[in-house]
Amino acid sequence: MQIKYISQPHQTKAINSIIDLFQGQIKQISDYDIFDGEAVCANNLSLDSDTILENLKVIQNINDIKEKSISLDTLDFSIEMETGTGKTFVYIKTILELFQKYGWNKFIIITPSIAIKEGVLNSLNSMQKHFKDDFNFPYEYFEYDSQRLGSLKHFIRDDNLQIMIMTIDSFKRVNTILNMPQEGFVGVPKDSLQKTNPILILDEPQNMESELSKTSISELNPLFTLRFSATHKNYYNLLYSLSPQQSLNQGLVKQIDVWAMSENQTINDVYINVLKIEIDKKSKRPVASLELVARNKDEFVKKTIKIKGNDSLKDKTKNDIYTGFIVDEISFRDMFIQFENGLKLELNQINGKVKRQIQQEQISDAIKLHMQKFEELKEKNIKVLSLFFIDRISNFLSDEDGWMENWFCSEFDRLKVKFDSFKNIEAKEVYSYYFAKRKAGFVDELKNSESDRKLQKETYDLIMRSKEKLLSFEEKTSFIFSHSALKEGWDNPNVFFITTLNDTKSQMKKRQILGRGVRLAIDKYGQRIEDKNINRLTVIVNESFEEFARELQIQNDASGIEGNSINNAKKDKIKSTIKFDWLEQNKEFKQLWEKIKSKTIFELTLDTDKYKEEVIKKLNSIETKQKKILKQFGNVEDGYMSDEKNVTLDFEEILPNIINIIEKNIGISRKTIIEILDKVDLKPFIKNSDEYIKLALEKFDDAKHDILIDGIEYKQDGDYYEFKNIFPSEQIGYDLEKCKKGLYTHEQWDSDIEKKFINCSDMNFKFFTKLPTRFKIKTPLGNYNPDFAVIKLDDSEGSFIVETKGSDKDRDLRGVEAWKIAYAKKHFEFLDIKYKDKITNCKEL
Repeated sequence: MQIKYISQPHQTKAINSIIDLFQGQIKQISDYDIFDGEAVCANNLSLDSDTILENLKVIQNINDIKEKSISLDTLDFSIEMETGTGKTFVYIKTILELFQKYGWNKFIIITPSIAIKEGVLNSLNSMQKHFKDDFNFPYEYFEYDSQRLGSLKHFIRDDNLQIMIMTIDSFKRVNTILNMPQEGFVGVPKDSLQKTNPILILDEPQNMESELSKTSISELNPLFTLRFSATHKNYYNLLYSLSPQQSLNQGLVKQIDVWAMSENQTINDVYINVLKIEIDKKSKRPVASLELVARNKDEFVKKTIKIKGNDSLKDKTKNDIYTGFIVDEISFRDMFIQFENGLKLELNQINGKVKRQIQQEQISDAIKLHMQKFEELKEKNIKVLSLFFIDRISNFLSDEDGWMENWFCSEFDRLKVKFDSFKNIEAKEVYSYYFAKRKAGFVDELKNSESDRKLQKETYDLIMRSKEKLLSFEEKTSFIFSHSALKEGWDNPNVFFITTLNDTKSQMKKRQILGRGVRLAIDKYGQRIEDKNINRLTVIVNESFEEFARELQIQNDASGIEGNSINNAKKDKIKSTIKFDWLEQNKEFKQLWEKIKSKTIFELTLDTDKYKEEVIKKLNSIETKQKKILKQFGNVEDGYMSDEKNVTLDFEEILPNIINIIEKNIGISRKTIIEILDKVDLKPFIKNSDEYIKLALEKFDDAKHDILIDGIEYKQDGDYYEFKNIFPSEQIGYDLEKCKKGLYTHEQWDSDIEKKFINCSDMNFKFFTKLPTRFKIKTPLGNYNPDFAVIKLDDSEGSFIVETKGSDKDRDLRGVEAWKIAYAKKHFEFLDIKYKDKITNCKEL
């Protein structure tokens, strides 16, 4: 099948923006010159920088770019296009237009990986027939190969349009062929290449932002550089922008539906594989080698990490799912590792049973949804494809004791009987997988070595050969499995389902994965389908709908800048001074200061029997929910869920040691804990241990502070705050609000609530001031800093200390902060000062 291409308005606008940037350029006559005895045909620029800058400003205004270019420090230009909207089509056609209008004939397309390079070569081949009808001139494109430098010599000397495709790794290091003397070149090949003044096209430039990469690119001596991406890290003279939201609204890509599966995080759901327990040679103490899910740049990968006593898995992995996993004990004699949350694992034991059940549900639902959609769209001559991203190859392949392949086949056979297109097909005929393979076997991750780069190319050759074949109904394959090979550089317009059996927590990785399937579908004749009801991509994910949508951040602001972000560096600092004349007139504040300047100490008395009674009462009020997999269906564009249901978890749970956990977190004796739990119904703990422990720790804390509130007594400690140490005569900052009734000309604020309180107080009170963080009150939970001192207009009500909050509910305050406020009330009662907390509006006083 030959895909039929058409130029779309948004693509034409992007192309014209680039062509018009060089309005006034004289068309060059292609001919070669002799440089240092070498024939070179080069690009030349007749425009000066001022003219290009003026052209750029006009184009940025037309394209509504918010971040305008003021000067032209570099001839780099960014083009932002959402994945699936024809970015490659745009820059290939741009090359042809630039040659036709201005005569420039030397272009290099640079990619950050073999994957993207292979995708570009495939596109050039696929689009050649389409462009032949529009452009009546020959052009050549080729892949740079360090073993065949004849093509490079031809590129340097020929006066026809030349397009070379290369990866950044093929030339950025000193020891590459391009940087070493070679026969037939004057100096090193890069020197000859520099003389051509090539126009560079950077595909995914955000992956080529290291200092080494930037230096290597500039050393090619480009005439100018065009940078194409959907996810730019830095913008260089932004020329055109098509955001994800614009693409969705205009129907340029598939709408995105999410079939989300999640389970409230439990210690049984967190992946930990105990690979080895040994005695460390240096410390002579037991250590464990654990396979964990760790952050690696912008994604999460499984990684073997050596762990010792007291290590935090969260810190070691930079992954929040391991919160609370602090090593309590590693036993070399009994071969186990235990964590402070109570989880105990033996050598070769794997934690994370819930994750596997979620993955099984994902695969089953993906097959069923695929079969339904396949039957529906077959009538419209559209073949449906599904793509799966797996976490580990060894988890997939049945030959390597993996379970996913067998599960897929069994579920396919179970479900196929209801669907005519599949009931007579064997499971083995409908799926393919693309994994990199060395002689020793398949591998999850390839290294940046010569041998692995060759292996990666072989894998992509196989994928690219199958790309258009997969669109035919004669090809039975419609399910595709990949580990990392298809995360970039490959997409297929008829991917309607993407199932993520791996971890996709980062925004970059989510958008990368979605990019494999957002392109508009085509029918078996190669015609593009523009029906929004057909063009819907369903992503089946192993996280909640809210988490997926939040991390994806599809509601991006267009034109390369967030609308609400204001950097302090762009604001002027404000200088504020004390109004000493105003202060002298306010005797009420002086009287208030004489009271509040006193420092206090406290004594605590805990009634143990009363404490135990209170804890037992609170623990017996706990209710927990049955552990289930939550399935949610929603649309990312609208941002809401349309369906939600639960699936009961089927696994044997390891109950944590609740006594150990309470002892470590609360700090009371084991004897007291056992006495308390002996009088508590623990069925809710068995039903959902993780939810129960979280609630139980809150109840222990709440009971303790309930009792201590009655058992705390504040006393004078004989020390005082000096006014000048708390209120300096001058303060400078960004967040200062001008006012008339404040102690300062501008009062400090730390939140929008405080800012509104200042404006309200200025109209309704006689006098007020923000209490600086230097003013502290001691509490059992640490120092507390109240917000404002206020003098009301009505002398009968007098003065107050005020705590402002955005809510009047205790549980909406940060836990520790709420208790500090409760203790602070006792402090102010002792000093005979009126204190108001949870104030959201000054008129509440």
